[in-house]
Amino acid sequence: MKNKKATTNISEIGEFGLIQKLQKTIKKNNNLIIRGIGDDSAVIKSQKDQEILISTDILFEGIHFDTTYMSLSHIGYKSVVVNLSDIYAMNATPSQITISLGISNKYSVEDIDDLYEGINKAAENYKVNVAGGDTSGSYAGLVVNVTVIGFQNQKNIVYRDGAKRGDLIVVSGDLGSSFLGLKILQREKMVLSDHKIPKLAINEIENKLAEYKYLIQRQIKPEARAEIINYFKEKKIKPTSMIDISDGLSSDLNHICNSCGLGCQIIESKIPIHHQTKNASIDFNINHVSAALYGGEDYELLFTISPQQKPLIDSIEGLSIIGEMTDNKNERIMLSPAGKKISINEKGWNHF
Repeated sequence: MKNKKATTNISEIGEFGLIQKLQKTIKKNNNLIIRGIGDDSAVIKSQKDQEILISTDILFEGIHFDTTYMSLSHIGYKSVVVNLSDIYAMNATPSQITISLGISNKYSVEDIDDLYEGINKAAENYKVNVAGGDTSGSYAGLVVNVTVIGFQNQKNIVYRDGAKRGDLIVVSGDLGSSFLGLKILQREKMVLSDHKIPKLAINEIENKLAEYKYLIQRQIKPEARAEIINYFKEKKIKPTSMIDISDGLSSDLNHICNSCGLGCQIIESKIPIHHQTKNASIDFNINHVSAALYGGEDYELLFTISPQQKPLIDSIEGLSIIGEMTDNKNERIMLSPAGKKISINEKGWNHF
C-alpha cells in the first residue's frame, strides 16, 4: 500500500514562515519590478507615456472552484489567468500581480505549495511578476484574491463604450465549451459519490472524461488570449470596444450595448461552437447555442471593429465575425437559420 504523503500544518511554520517559503518559489518574469515580496509594498518601474490599469478578482471555494475535481495547481493557474484576461480585454499588457489568500485549517503547507505551483506557472507563461500579497486564516475554505497591474498607451486603451453603428461584432475561439466542461465534471462527481458504483461504471466515466478532454481543459485550465492583443499591435488594429467573455456571450454583449447606447444583431450560425460542445449538449439535453450564449467562463475576447478592418480580421484564424451593432438600443437580437428574430436577454452567470 502506498504511503500517504507527509503534510505540514501551516501553524507549525506560521504566516511569515509560509510567506518566506513561497517567496523562494517565485521567479522574476519581467524587468519592471524593483522590489517584490519582503517589504511593506512592492515597487515597480513607471512606464513613460503609459497608463496604469488595475483589475482584481476574488475566488471562493465552493462557488468559483471545487477541489473535488480541480487540483490546487489548476486553481492557482486559473485564478491568475482570469485576472490577466481582464487586462487583455482593455487591449493592454499585464505586468505585475499580487496574490492574497484566505486559508482554512484543512490545508497544509504542501497544499499551498501546489497552489503556488500553478500561480507561478501562469506567471511564467504570461511573463508577469508575482509582486506581493497577503495571507490570512479563513472560515470559508480557500479564498484566492488576485490583483493585476498592466500598462498601455492612453491612445491604445480600448473601453466598452466606443462601438459605433455598423461596427462588426467579433469573438475569438469558441463558446460554451467551459460550461459543458463544468457540467461533465459535476455529473461525474455525483456518480463517483456513490460508493456502491460498480467498476464497469467507473470505466465508463473514465471513457467519457477522455472523450470530452477539450471541454474539461477549458474549464479547469483556461487561457487568456494574449496572442490576439499581440496581433492587434502588430497590425495596428484598435477595436472600438472590447470585453472578455466571463459571464456568457449574451450578458457580455449586452454590457457593450449598454455602455454604447446601441443595439446588436448577431447570426446564430456564425457563433463558433466546438464539436465536443455540440456532442456534450446532446448528452445533457441542452441547446448548444444556449450554452454559448449563457454559459460563461470562456475567457474569449468579444470586440467590435470598423467594417473597413474586416480583411485584417478575416486573415487571422480563430476570429469569427458574428454580427453588427445597430441603432435601436432596445433591440438586441439573434437571427436563427430560419430567419427568426430571437431576443437576447442578459441572463448569464450571476454572482448573487
